Parts: sequence; C-alpha cells; structure tokens
Amino acid sequence: MERWLGAAGAHDVQRTSAAITDTSEAGSSPYAAYALQGASIVPRCLFFVNETENRAIMRAPNTITVNPRRGSHDKRPWRDLDLAEISEQTIETAHVFDVHLGETIVPYATLEPLRAVLPLKRGEHELPTDEDGVGGIALAGLERRMRERWRTVSDLWEANKTRTNKLSVLGQLDYYGKLSSQLEWQKRRGDRPVRILQSEAGEPTAALLTEHTAMVDSTLYWITCKNLEEAYYLMAIINSNTMAEAVNMYTIPNWSGKTRHLHKHLWKLPIPEYDGSNALHADISDAGKLAAEGAARELARVRAERAESGKVFSVTVARRELRKWLRGSDEGMRVEVAVGELLGRE
Repeated sequence: MERWLGAAGAHDVQRTSAAITDTSEAGSSPYAAYALQGASIVPRCLFFVNETENRAIMRAPNTITVNPRRGSHDKRPWRDLDLAEISEQTIETAHVFDVHLGETIVPYATLEPLRAVLPLKRGEHELPTDEDGVGGIALAGLERRMRERWRTVSDLWEANKTRTNKLSVLGQLDYYGKLSSQLEWQKRRGDRPVRILQSEAGEPTAALLTEHTAMVDSTLYWITCKNLEEAYYLMAIINSNTMAEAVNMYTIPNWSGKTRHLHKHLWKLPIPEYDGSNALHADISDAGKLAAEGAARELARVRAERAESGKVFSVTVARRELRKWLRGSDEGMRVEVAVGELLGRE
C-alpha cells in the first residue's frame, strides 16, 4: 500500500510504500480476558466536578460544594451548555468518588485522581437501578441533595442527547456494565485482588492502582492480578520501550507512525500469564518493582523541582521525564533486557 504521512492538506506530505501486515495469526495472551475498559462517564460536565468554596455560614455536615468540571475536550452541545443548575451546588460526600482517567497515570504511578458525582453511595456495591425511576435510578437509594441533582442531570441528558440515542443517563453511564463490573470487583475481589491501569491510547503506559474504591474511566483499562508480583510483571512489560515497538504493528498509527489507539492490541502479543516459578517471569517482576520504586523517586524529584522553579507540573511533563529516566537508568535497562527476552526481541 502507499502510506501518506503528514498533516491533511499540507504540501510536504510524505508518500512511502509499506507492506500490509496480516495480524489474523497473531498470538493471544490470556490477559486479554482480564483487561476491562472503564466506565463511560460522559458527558463529563454532568459528572466530573471541582470543589469550590462553601459560602454558607453553617455548612451541612458530610457535604461538599462543587462546580462542573469543564474540559478542553468537551464536545457540543455539552461544551456550551448552561450548567447553572448544578453549579455552586452542595452535595453529600457519600456520592463523590475518585476517578482515574488516561490523564492521571504515568509509567508505574498514578497522579491525583479527578472527582465525580455518581448515583450510588460510597461503600455500596450496587447501583440503585429502577427502569421506571428517574434516569433509570430509584431516587430512594440516593441522599436528599443527590436526588435533586440527579433529576437535573437526567433532564439535561434527555434534552441534549442526540435524537438517535435511546439510552437513559444511567444506560450511558453503565454502558455494557462497565461501571457495575467495577462495583462487583470491589465487593468480591476474590483471588485477583490487585489492579493495574493500562492506557487506552498513545504509548503503552501502566500504573498500580492501590485505592480499591477508586473508579476507572473508559480512557483506561483495568487489569486484575493475583498479587503484587504479577502486577510488577505486567507493568514492566507494558511500560517498556520493547512493548511500544512490538505492539505498533497491530495498531492504527498516528501521523508520525507511533501507536495511537492502543486498546487491547497489546494482548495480541505472546505475553504468558505470570508464573512465579518461572525464572524469567520472576526476573521481569523484580525489574518492574525496582523500576516502580525508582519512578516514584524520580516523580517526587520532578514535582519538587517544578514547584521550586515555579513551573507547571503536568501529566505531559511527568511522562516525558519518567520515560527519559527509564531510558537512561539501570532499572529501565534491566526491564528492557528481560522483556526483550520474553518477547523474543533481544
């Protein structure tokens, strides 16, 4: 085929010949079954919030005052929607959850999660569903302030969703059970009590998620592990440059030829399930643990350095500096050697 690389309409688009890769015979890793996409918490402006000052003289106990969190990636009509009804709103903290997205993970580590107001109570593991309820929810299962908010959110959804969308706001939120499946895991972690997060797009990135009650957004996949050793094994593999190069042939590349939509393509590679008695698996796990510890130190250093110099600390900065450290450190090199042996790319 002829591949075109460059910006659409540019005069310097490069045209090169490229072979079409047949991936139909690609191997399948058992981890494909364990990797689950997070919940569709969209439109984000209806759920994600920032805490704001409560101006009341007497603040109600166990409440928080919030504003909708607007984002640069919000789409119409939600981007321009008047959200005065859910602005400066005081809500019960029982309905406010930590949520991780693609923008809150870096190699081996999570950053500060975002916060979202969801129609369930913290500590409970089932959505109070009711087909005939408001937006698919039984209001009796919510606190008083949350009931009013949910009515408003449901009305905004019905008034602004596309004509072809027949889902209730809960149907959107729990699409294909991607939210309720997380609640079920939180209730019964069973023999896979550890979670790691994997990026849905861009360069493969994985981090350990230690907060069992945190929710995961659809911009991430969550993978359950039997123990920390298995988690370090997977993080070492996913965060390696070896993985990034190996998986690229299975993905749709961006204009520069790098991975764009990662999804579950990495599990087309022959990545075996972790076996602690396997010397190579154990070595990769040990290397991942050392890399995670080193990444934590490097992340702390970058934070402190940016704060001291008055520069902004962001996920882009954190990823850039951590990957730079991994490429030049003994810990990073040990990971690459071990993963290269596993994937046959020495």
